[in-house]
Amino acid sequence: MHARAGSIPAAYLELTKPRLSFLSVLSALAGYFCSQPEGPTDAKVLVSLTVGTALAAGGCGALNMWWESEADARMERTRHRPIPAKLIHPGAVLLFGGTLAATGVTLVWLGANALAGFLTLATIVSYLLLYTPLKSLTSWCTLVGSLPGAIPPIIGTAAKLGQGRPNGDIDAMGWLLFALLFCWQIPHFMALAVMCREDYARGGFKVATVTDPSGRTASLWAMAFITTMLFVAGQLAMTFFDPVAARGSLQGWASPFLWVSLAAGIWFFKLCLDFAVPQRRQAVAKPLFLASILYLPLVLLTLTLNRLF
Repeated sequence: MHARAGSIPAAYLELTKPRLSFLSVLSALAGYFCSQPEGPTDAKVLVSLTVGTALAAGGCGALNMWWESEADARMERTRHRPIPAKLIHPGAVLLFGGTLAATGVTLVWLGANALAGFLTLATIVSYLLLYTPLKSLTSWCTLVGSLPGAIPPIIGTAAKLGQGRPNGDIDAMGWLLFALLFCWQIPHFMALAVMCREDYARGGFKVATVTDPSGRTASLWAMAFITTMLFVAGQLAMTFFDPVAARGSLQGWASPFLWVSLAAGIWFFKLCLDFAVPQRRQAVAKPLFLASILYLPLVLLTLTLNRLF
């Protein structure tokens, strides 16, 4: 959804890529609440993590739009963004994005701990200085871009495990969530790459469907990573069968996460199977993309609530 001409506040909001920023915050909070569930909640750390992650993610989105504004102007789906539409001057976007990003990193660093702050900074740097330029060079950019997209959960874990200590830490749950997000991004993006292949080509981005217009490479990547992602989801479900970690009555076979992740995983996997069929790939790309958007918040919210209660 794009801001209407003259709607400057809406244009600034669009610069922050609010949907992606929401997923970053949700992922960071999942890492926070799912790591050591018996630990206390520090309100200062929690607020710093939430607000800081939102600002850092929004700033990163704005800086990405500033960097790619020329490519955005050539692409149908992005030509109405604030810079190509001439709603906001590029210099103002650079200042806005840089301010948000710097404020977000500082807030997490000082409000949580140095490890969480460093990981927030690493997310921004790797997204802007590695993934963004690589998009015009190689289809391997998708794997590189999945790294910063998977860091928010371990930011949350580091924030939680640093409470009352000089430094943060990352536990097994944080790494499992990192792996889940890393794998999830591949089928999510490959579906989008099929839907927008011509647009990406016009923008000069060498994504998998531009270098291989048949979509075969995209479907192979999607199948490989959905399979790995479901294995990771299974490992997450197994945490509810750990008698040491288990709490309350919603554990074991009664765990809502077990059944929600199973049903959502089967649905997601079935769409990836259909995506692998050449005759169905184009038709199933949009349903697969929409399913991926629903899958992640559903699974993260269920996991977090199940761990808490």
